[in-house]
Amino acid sequence: MTLRVGDTVQGRYRLVDLIATGGMGQVWQASDADIEGRTCALKILRDEYAGDEVFLNRFRAEAKHTAALAHEGIAALYDYGEVDGRAFIVMELVPGRPLSDIIEEHPDGMDQVFTMQVMRQVAYALQAAHRAGVVHRDIKPENILVDDESGEPRVKITDFGIARSEDQAKLTKTGLVMGTAQYLSPEQAMGKAATNLSDIYSLGIVGYEMLTGRRPFTGASQVEIAMAQVKKRVPPMPEDIDRELRKLVEMCLAKAPANRPRTAQAVAESLIAIEAGEEPDYGMGVFQPPLTQPIAPKQERKPAVQPRSRRERSHSRTSAMPAVASQSRPVRHRAATGAQPVLSAQSEQPQPLNRSRRSRFTLPGIVLAVLLLIVIVMALVNSAGGFTQANALVFACPQFLQFARGVCGRLPGRTDTRSD
Repeated sequence: MTLRVGDTVQGRYRLVDLIATGGMGQVWQASDADIEGRTCALKILRDEYAGDEVFLNRFRAEAKHTAALAHEGIAALYDYGEVDGRAFIVMELVPGRPLSDIIEEHPDGMDQVFTMQVMRQVAYALQAAHRAGVVHRDIKPENILVDDESGEPRVKITDFGIARSEDQAKLTKTGLVMGTAQYLSPEQAMGKAATNLSDIYSLGIVGYEMLTGRRPFTGASQVEIAMAQVKKRVPPMPEDIDRELRKLVEMCLAKAPANRPRTAQAVAESLIAIEAGEEPDYGMGVFQPPLTQPIAPKQERKPAVQPRSRRERSHSRTSAMPAVASQSRPVRHRAATGAQPVLSAQSEQPQPLNRSRRSRFTLPGIVLAVLLLIVIVMALVNSAGGFTQANALVFACPQFLQFARGVCGRLPGRTDTRSD
């Protein structure tokens, strides 16, 4: 049955105006006949999905999750019902408009103070949901209502239709990804379970879009955008944006959940400090950068290890341990346990030390031989009276030269090139 203005749902809620139409349902402004003067928002499942258990279960889950939450930053739940196979939720009618409409009016980015005020209120609302064990899983500008008519904007988050609680059974088959690709966390894109830190990532995407007027990742298809969330680096934001605000948004957009702010409240408190012109205390519940890599658990250091810089620590914590490259060095091969080392071919060659050891005695031997020859010659001269000294020298020299040649010819490494 197609709904029109003036129709009444369950005999109580009269439809006044169609506010929005989504993929799963319609949102109407309605008046409550039982409570005079109360205007509410009625979200009802579209007619073509009537009786579909998958969509009915999502409506029931949204009602359950929203009913468990009570926070000024979350649209309150008034009622839930089903009629003719169509589920409906009655909620607080929030004045204002979706944040997506405001972003479209600022293609070059929004005011930084306004951005911090919106992000802070969303963060506090998420903290309330997380404390109740509820993960939103679909934080995006369309689900953030902003009343910016006067003073500081008033913000409320809506649409817990695909939210997940700790005690909830799965609504989808394994391997299916729930959420909007442009605001999907890397772990959700990879099919892993969404956690509180997944909502913080989505909030980082919203903050990035508010500050720059564009989303960090785009693509031709939902799958391509989801893969970009996993693999691509976040494009840098303009330098005129406050450095600490850029730093906080980048921390929210860390690929690894362990590198993001630990809680939504930590994000809110950091924004308060930045807005006040103070440096956020990132040590209080928030990990210091690296921005895109995981931080490993802190390990006790040995005193002998030289302390490393923060950048080096962050890289060692965030990078997989590279395989240690094997370095070539001399290795002695052993034949068996207890056996003598097996020498290689190089080790069998003659060593220079042995050669020098043998040649060390050659020169003294020559000297002694010469001295001995001189003694013999002198003895012959003295004993042979008929010989003159000149005749003795002439007689001795050929014998001496022949003797020296014979000794020198036996020197190691010497080659006689004379031909006989």
